[in-house]
Amino acid sequence: MTVIFSIFGQVILPLFVLILVGVILERFFSLDQRTLSKLNLYYLVPAIVFTQVYQTKLSASLFLHIIGFLLLQFALLFVISFVISVVWRFHKSLTSSFLNSVVLTNNGNFGIPINQLAFHNDPLALSVQIIVFAFQNVLTFTFGLFNAGVSKTGLKKGIREFFKIPIFYALVLGILLNAAQIGLPSFLSVPAENAANGFLAVALVTLGVQVAALNFKKNFVIVLLSSFVRLIIGPLLGFGLILLFGLHGTMAKALLIATALPTSRNSALLALEYGNESDYAAQAVIVSTLLSGLTLTMVIYFANLYF
Repeated sequence: MTVIFSIFGQVILPLFVLILVGVILERFFSLDQRTLSKLNLYYLVPAIVFTQVYQTKLSASLFLHIIGFLLLQFALLFVISFVISVVWRFHKSLTSSFLNSVVLTNNGNFGIPINQLAFHNDPLALSVQIIVFAFQNVLTFTFGLFNAGVSKTGLKKGIREFFKIPIFYALVLGILLNAAQIGLPSFLSVPAENAANGFLAVALVTLGVQVAALNFKKNFVIVLLSSFVRLIIGPLLGFGLILLFGLHGTMAKALLIATALPTSRNSALLALEYGNESDYAAQAVIVSTLLSGLTLTMVIYFANLYF
């Protein structure tokens, strides 16, 4: 019970307070969702992608082991989600948001605090989580962004739209400066870090603005389905891959917990930006986050017991 209350009080409750702020602001002021979406995608998200990639220091061997695991898990989840979308005959917009709601996970502001709580700031566990977070950033603004754009614009226009977004250039620049170990002057690093620090609040308030106008009856069965794949099938696949890769100890525990995290709020931002069933996408984030309070506790318990 102590773990349950700790996760809820230290991680989940603060997130929902910010979402509630967005709901209240929308009720009183009818905020412009498109403007908030562009503020996130064109300014705050590039800032956090750049700062996280630029500041991360990881060993090559650890990085390669975990990336192989994450790539294989992504491929399996993609196939499962795509098959579901075909069997259920989803239209293009819903297929796009469904895929993103399953493969994109909240490994940043949600995953890192949970990792710190579960492992008491163990350096190896935190390093694993940072790699997962970096991978998810890349996945979100490569596959996730491309997937969201293509469903509306087609393949060629989707590629063009991808290269119009500054996130890609922030990612490349962060990798290059990190690899070359080039320091940034404070007049550039401080604004980038300030913008990155502001992303969490603005993103969750934006989600709250979306929530205020939601019809939770629409596509709710599909929301539950995506949450089931994300929170149940995801960790089961992760456990199988951990055994396949022969991982053990802290690395195995950290990876298993990372596979059980809820849907990324970025999937809702992408759906809003490209008009891909944004109501469904916002519901998927909220419902999976709520349910993860229970499922994550079970996964953490199992990880400690088995590994």
